[in-house]
Formats: sequence, C-alpha cells, structure tokens
Amino acid sequence: MRYKFGEPSGRYIGHWGKYHVYADSISEIAPDGYNDLPVHKMAPGEFNFQYGPSTGGLMESVGITLTTPGELINSVAVDPSYKARSLKLKGKSIGEALLLVERINGFHAASNSLSFLMAVEDALDLEVTVEVQKARILQLELERIRSNLEVIKRLCEPAGFGVPTNQLGYLREKVSRIISGVAGHRFFFGANAPGCSRVSSSGINEKLSEVGQEFQRLYAGLLESKIFLNRLQNNGVTKDSLLTGPAARASGLRYDSRTVRGELPYMETPFYPVVREEKDCFGRFCVRGEEVLNSIDIIASLGSLKETVRTEIPKGSGEGCARLESPQGDIFYYVQLKNGSIEDLWHVSPGTLNIRAFRESMKGNIFTDFHFNWESFGIWISELGVVIQ
Repeated sequence: MRYKFGEPSGRYIGHWGKYHVYADSISEIAPDGYNDLPVHKMAPGEFNFQYGPSTGGLMESVGITLTTPGELINSVAVDPSYKARSLKLKGKSIGEALLLVERINGFHAASNSLSFLMAVEDALDLEVTVEVQKARILQLELERIRSNLEVIKRLCEPAGFGVPTNQLGYLREKVSRIISGVAGHRFFFGANAPGCSRVSSSGINEKLSEVGQEFQRLYAGLLESKIFLNRLQNNGVTKDSLLTGPAARASGLRYDSRTVRGELPYMETPFYPVVREEKDCFGRFCVRGEEVLNSIDIIASLGSLKETVRTEIPKGSGEGCARLESPQGDIFYYVQLKNGSIEDLWHVSPGTLNIRAFRESMKGNIFTDFHFNWESFGIWISELGVVIQ
C-alpha cells in the first residue's frame, strides 16, 4: 500500500472519522492547530442570521449562520448536513461500488471514480499502462476546465454581470459536449474500470482550442473590470496553511497532487502549478482562470488516445490508497478488498479544509462580500455529506 498507518508524514490532506490523512501517511493524530478555531461568544447587539439551506445564490443545500451586529460579520458557521446521505458499498463488488462512487458528485465524477479505481489497483497490485494513465489525465483536465469555468461563472453572478455569466455558461456547456464525445457521457459515467479507460481523444484539440480562445477574451475583459475586481480584491483573505487545491495555491502554497511522481505522469506534460500570493478571492479567481488555459495545453500534449479494452475485474484481496488533484483539491480514497468485494471504503474530500478556511476568511467582511468569497473556494457540499456503510 502506498500510504502507511502510523505517524504524520507530509502535509495535511484531511480526515475521515478518527483517521487523519497526510501526504505520505495515515494517522490518528490531528495536525497542530486543527481543532483550534475559537468559539465565538455572542456580544450585546449581535444576532444570528441564517442563510440557506435552500435559497437563491446557493448551488447546493447548505446552512450558513452569520453572526453579526447588522452588517459586519464576526463569525460564520457552515452546516453541510443537509446533503447527508448513506451509500451502502461494503459487501458490493468493485463494479457495483464504482457505479455509486462516480455519482457522489457528478461534476467531479472523474476525480472520485479514478481515485477509487487507483486505490483498487493499489490493493490488487495491478499494473496500468501509460496509455490508460494519459487517458486519466485527459479526463481529469477536462473536468478541471469545466469546474473552473463554473466557479468563475458563479463569481460573475453576484456582480450582476449577466453577459459574461451566460458566456461562461455557454463555454461550460461546450466542454460538457466535448466530454460526452470523448467518454460517451457528459459526467464520465461508465468510462472507467480497473486498468482500462473507455475514452478517445480524437478530434478534441481543435474544439478545446476554440474554447481557450473564447475564454481568454472573457478572462481578459474581467481582469480589466474595476467594478468586478473591487468585489474580489481583499475579500476573503486567508493565511491558513491547512488549505488545499486552488485556494492553497492562491495563498502562495505550492500544494498540488499532480506534482507527485508515481500517481500519474503529469511531469511529461506542460503542467505547472499556478501559484499566486494574494490570498483572497482575486487570487483564487486568477488561479482558476490560468488553470483553464494550462489544462488545455496539457490535453494537447497527450497525443491521440484510443479506448482500451475492458478486461474482467480481478477478485483478489488487499488494501490500497490513492490521492488525486480534483478541481477542488486533494481527494483521497482508501479501500480494503476481500475476494473482490468491498470490505472497507472511505474517502477524504477537499471541502473539509476549505470550509474551515472560508469560515475564518469571512470574519471582518460584510454580507455583500459573502457570495464572492463562498464561490471563490469552489466548495462542493455533496462530497462532504457521504456516509459509507
């Protein structure tokens, strides 16, 4: 197994139950300062303003409690339990489990399913060809492009920017149709199995190049809009070192699982971690914008990829782990197999760390800053509310 149980080793990734996951190990020891968020004591004149779980401006059901004396926000609580659901995976075959894993969050189905499958391959000690590894990079980068376009679109909505909002939605739809042509499904459902990948890259580079050119024009226009930038700059400043994904890289932290050798061959592509120093909504916006363009270059470098033959899923035993860089950050899966069936399974979502940072970054802001800051983190509640049985 790639990851060993024991003492903390490497940067912190997140937790599941009693287990805390680090870059190189799994431990029952939490990092220093992880549980040190101070409890806010209500001051005279303050009240709790409940936003959500179902209201305009929120993509998913989530409860947000803002403690305020009227405008200034002094404390934030986030309740993701409204998306809580149980998945009965233990005792199922690998194929049956995969059908549910890839539906935990359809928008990040490739990230979830591929991390799960790589953990299965680790458990069974399966070799994966370079062709399949490149096909997985193709899926992850297409998913990253679409996810980042969606986050940037949602940053435009609270600014009242109807034209760029709709243009970004149009580009997101173009990418979804490219994905459908590549994988046979716009959310990659059914596109993967252990050791193989049912995707083809034929004819997509020209289409993606058009998306890149259109996005560059939109992105340049947004960077020139003082009205838009005023809503992002110095909004949601965070100095928390327990961050992941674009939120970490926008704070000057070079955290990116794509740099890890042995997972997927990203070092053979033009990939580079996009790092900014602003630590605010603007930095997170810029990281995502530049990543869209870098992902297009990565895909162009992969060459022609053909569908690999689906082989019979082996029925061995073992335990394994895998970690990938989803559009939101590190996503981690642990699996234990017994004669080809799921004995134990759990995962770590990047949303746990980013919600923590979001809560701290909202202090001292005002309510009209909320939507920009919340969307800039790109948090998906659906990945947090899963209980695996």
